[in-house]
Amino acid sequence: MIYRKTWFDYVLWAVYAGACIILLAYVGNRLWVCHIGEPLAGLGAFAPFLVLSGLYPGIRITSRAIRKKHHFSVHFFSMAEALAISVSFVFGTILRIREGLLAASIHEMGYAFEPGDYYELAKVRAGGGGFSFPHGMSDLYVNSLRGVLSFLGNSVAAAILFQVFLQVVAMVFAYLAVRKAAGRFVACTVLMVLAFSPSFILKVDAINPECLLTALFLAGLYLVISFVKASLAGRLFYGGLPGAFLLGAFLGFLCYLEAGCFVLFLFLAGLFTGKIYGNVERKQQIGKLLIVIVGGIAGFLGAIAEDASLGGVIFYQGLTWWADTYFHPNVESMRLLAVIRYPEYLFFAFLFLAAAFVVFEFFKKGREQDFSLWFLPCLLVTPAFFVDATVAGFGVVMFFFWSVMAGLGLKSVLYGGQAELVREKIEEINAAVKDSEAEADMAKKAPEPVPVEKPRFIENPLPLPKKHVKREMDYDYSIAEADMHYDLDIAAGDDFDR
Repeated sequence: MIYRKTWFDYVLWAVYAGACIILLAYVGNRLWVCHIGEPLAGLGAFAPFLVLSGLYPGIRITSRAIRKKHHFSVHFFSMAEALAISVSFVFGTILRIREGLLAASIHEMGYAFEPGDYYELAKVRAGGGGFSFPHGMSDLYVNSLRGVLSFLGNSVAAAILFQVFLQVVAMVFAYLAVRKAAGRFVACTVLMVLAFSPSFILKVDAINPECLLTALFLAGLYLVISFVKASLAGRLFYGGLPGAFLLGAFLGFLCYLEAGCFVLFLFLAGLFTGKIYGNVERKQQIGKLLIVIVGGIAGFLGAIAEDASLGGVIFYQGLTWWADTYFHPNVESMRLLAVIRYPEYLFFAFLFLAAAFVVFEFFKKGREQDFSLWFLPCLLVTPAFFVDATVAGFGVVMFFFWSVMAGLGLKSVLYGGQAELVREKIEEINAAVKDSEAEADMAKKAPEPVPVEKPRFIENPLPLPKKHVKREMDYDYSIAEADMHYDLDIAAGDDFDR
């Protein structure tokens, strides 16, 4: 999808550039301390910027030279996309199952592996369902996990298998959402990062609601982007008022489960900045946005009312329970630097370097670009890199957003300058045509060649064979006309038996 650049995008670009500087300086410092040592650790903060200053122009020039010499067909890109999807899902799932089986075996052997409180609460026991959480996502996760354990039995392996399933579902929705919003290249990049990132794979060992939150968040993102795209195309149902209300109700329910899901509403800005493909007016988009907000309020309040009814309290008490979870957070449960950890500093360094390419490409894209819609949501979840105060955990969601920005940065630097490249090719073709025309004109204007007198040869002194003369044959003996009769009369019944 293509979006119009607005004045607010310049403000977001400045904040985004600052976030890239902070993150690059942090991972550079950590890499220096881990591999070189504490002395002069401040120099490590500047190392990523030296790499960036050489990496960005190098990739851009190399890509431009390759695209100038070689043409890649649509079939090639389709086959590459299919290969990336297959590799990501097949090997990504295998790695997760392997990690889960290893953790389950460690627990079965009695070593130090604690499945956590959520697993203990989700165990199927005789006599009842157990404790109910005031936090919606936690309560939904425990009930979902209890349903899985009721079929597969009370085992850590079953709980980890549920985590693997949630991660695969999250990968599916991540690919579909980014494919609609930013194209196949960015979608494949995000999918491969999620499939093979140790940070995401190790989440299968942590039996908590974060994977469920990630799957539901990405499902909501896919629905929002699908609605924006359908609305810009002028589709009547899902892109119209009924679809707007249903989408709002679902987003409101997600906000009840986890308040951080309000970030999904920010993608509705695409209704006004996106490129319109159908017969749609901007005034209609305002009405659709209002319907989504109304549906969101209805979905949120309906979930609160249902929760209060199940808890046997009034609506105000249910709303108070929900608010206390966020206005009085548990400081001890906050996650400090829970995403960027020691073994993956180099991986995150390359991730942030690729995301920093967007800073340079912002001014080269002109009035239309494909990454302005991601600026604000990405910036709002970025603090989770350092301090994650959410209940369920927003680390993977934040990691997803920066993976998208890295994919957009790589796409811009690899495929940027397409218009200039086409213009150069057209100029080369025109120059070649002019050269051929000039050669033709020179050939026309060239003087006619002067005939050269052929050399005379010495006469042959030897006798030549005489020329054959046709002769008519004649005879000296003549026959009279009266004797020129050769027909014989045959008598009737003559059988020539003599």
